[in-house]
Amino acid sequence: MQVDQRKGAREATENLVRCGQCSHFSFFPNEKGHNRPQALGRCLAGASWDGNRGQWPLLLHPCPNFNEKS
Repeated sequence: MQVDQRKGAREATENLVRCGQCSHFSFFPNEKGHNRPQALGRCLAGASWDGNRGQWPLLLHPCPNFNEKS
């Protein structure tokens, strides 16, 4: 595993979140009635961070609508 030695790299990742930790995230329904933690879902906050309908719960990204699950 390589370590990023660029100055400021740690600060650049501190503001990143995962949809799976947000109260706005919901998995798409499926026939079995359950989902794996890495299954595709959607953002219920209105507009997703990237404008796409589908969201990956474990992908690190910036999001102005993030609301941590309680």
